[in-house]
Amino acid sequence: GRIWSCTVEPYGYPIKPAAATASSAQAGMGPEKTIDGSGMTGDLHGTEATTMWTSTGALPNWIQYQFDKIYKLHELKVWNSNGPVEPYIGFGAKQVTVETSLDGTTWKAVENVPEFARGPGKPSYAANTTVNLGGAEAKYVRLTVNTTWGGLNVSGLAEVQFTYAPLQARAPQPANGATGVSVDTSLNWR
Repeated sequence: GRIWSCTVEPYGYPIKPAAATASSAQAGMGPEKTIDGSGMTGDLHGTEATTMWTSTGALPNWIQYQFDKIYKLHELKVWNSNGPVEPYIGFGAKQVTVETSLDGTTWKAVENVPEFARGPGKPSYAANTTVNLGGAEAKYVRLTVNTTWGGLNVSGLAEVQFTYAPLQARAPQPANGATGVSVDTSLNWR
């Protein structure tokens, strides 16, 4: 018989934060390293320490992300600290409080945050923790590291990626402002 095929859209779409800030950072290992793709080859992260955020150890250890506007957040994918010493010392976040905010002042804790899996300290590290953000509407997300895998005050993360659920029509076809479009053209959007 005939072969049918169809394509479906994912529920969540990638979104890159506009900025990352942290409670502290070692030289050359700032919070922006967690969103700039440094250390990434495709979906895998390497072991170079300068491609990750590492705190100075001054408590509390937190990292905060700011988006360009309010989004309905779907998931947070995490690549934990992945330096070569990770299996022995353990700078990677373990128990983490994740909070969302509309204004950067009033915060709401995300429920059922899983324990962040330990980074292997080896090249070609795939994300191994996903946090369900439950559709929280937010412009800011803050991660506070309560414990690390080594029990140290110094903590770190390699990379994070957020997804959001779109709330309005987008990608119109023909494109907005298109000229020379026939009157009987079918209109499409996502």
